[in-house]
Amino acid sequence: KYICLLISPVVDCDRGGFLNRNGTLFPEHDRILLHSFFRCLATALQYLHNNKVRHKDIKPGNILVKGHTILMTDFGTARDFNDKTRDTTVGKPAPYTPTYATPEVVDYAPRRLSSDVWSLGCVFLDMITILKGDMDENRKSFFSNKSTSGTNP
Repeated sequence: KYICLLISPVVDCDRGGFLNRNGTLFPEHDRILLHSFFRCLATALQYLHNNKVRHKDIKPGNILVKGHTILMTDFGTARDFNDKTRDTTVGKPAPYTPTYATPEVVDYAPRRLSSDVWSLGCVFLDMITILKGDMDENRKSFFSNKSTSGTNP
């Protein structure tokens, strides 16, 4: 296997920092930029999956913002697979962020590519919450109340 370091200019913030405005209104130019992030992130995940890579740790802290660019990072737990190996992971997962983890991760059930899609959907929910002018506490409350496993996914 190979280890690769990609060194780029320091980023402005992670995606969580980009959204955290401490209750202040989100400026219109940042709202427009945030809209473009949906497609960029979906395309990035599609690219990974088409190239047989499962990220396994999609969350705001692993999505970086530099100017008008958004970058998916931290492939430390990523898994590559091919036609002989499966995209499924079983057993106890690596440490994870409960808010962005699928019910399968929380329950130690088999995880597949759909786990990345779920996690990206949770990131999108964060973004939609901001675009609709709602507070992050409401999103967290939603997850706490809608959990399928009895814990905060």
